[in-house]
Amino acid sequence: MEGLYIAASGGTKQLKKLDILSNNIANITTQAFKRDMLTLEQKSQPFSSTRWNETGGLSFADAIFGAHPVVAYVQVTGSKTDFAQGPLISTENPLDVAIDGDGFFAIETEAGVRYTRNGTFHLDGLGQLVDREGNRVISRNDEPILIPSTTERITIDQDGTVHGGSGLDNFPVGQLKIVRFDNNQGLVKEGEGMYINKGTVIQETELGDVKVLQGFIEKSNVNAVQEMIKMIETVRMLEAYQKIIQAIDEADDQSVNSLARVA
Repeated sequence: MEGLYIAASGGTKQLKKLDILSNNIANITTQAFKRDMLTLEQKSQPFSSTRWNETGGLSFADAIFGAHPVVAYVQVTGSKTDFAQGPLISTENPLDVAIDGDGFFAIETEAGVRYTRNGTFHLDGLGQLVDREGNRVISRNDEPILIPSTTERITIDQDGTVHGGSGLDNFPVGQLKIVRFDNNQGLVKEGEGMYINKGTVIQETELGDVKVLQGFIEKSNVNAVQEMIKMIETVRMLEAYQKIIQAIDEADDQSVNSLARVA
């Protein structure tokens, strides 16, 4: 029955892959979305016919192959996120901000600090810089960024410094907190483009070769054509595994029926 288990493990992999691809495609238009990829691991174990026979001698397979054959299975271990930067699109909105490089905005939520690449911000009723859900954007001093009510024009430098005021009296009111991590795979998606840092060895690092671009947003890094091609290939592979399972099952039925007639 090893063939049946091998085909079933392969089919399970294709089902999981199909789920991930479907989610990627569904988020093609989601700002700053990062596509996910399936992670796999090969599992091996001795072929069942390599056991010693009842008399203590070598099995038939051992006698033929002169060694212990091994059966390999595919095991799905989870998924990982591709943090490659998506395309940066100009919006000419002064409160749209994108990060050109490896980094995340720090956002203060009710559940604690979260990280995001989605820089679609606006001002709340108190003049604080917030995200689409109303969560406050954190400054490098871990404080809210408050824009004076007299501000006529908001400017954001490439280092994340936010300026507000009126006329020639335009002064800095805070600097966006941009953080990087030693290993982005320690970040876990929480929805709405938010990530929580659950890695025990991941540490925030200082802003390096990163630029903050005002009037830009980052689009999803999902390539629609590539994902659709992968989905078609996955569906075909799944159908192939189903046919293999069906063929093995039919052969098993025929063997049982033939043995029954001979008996």
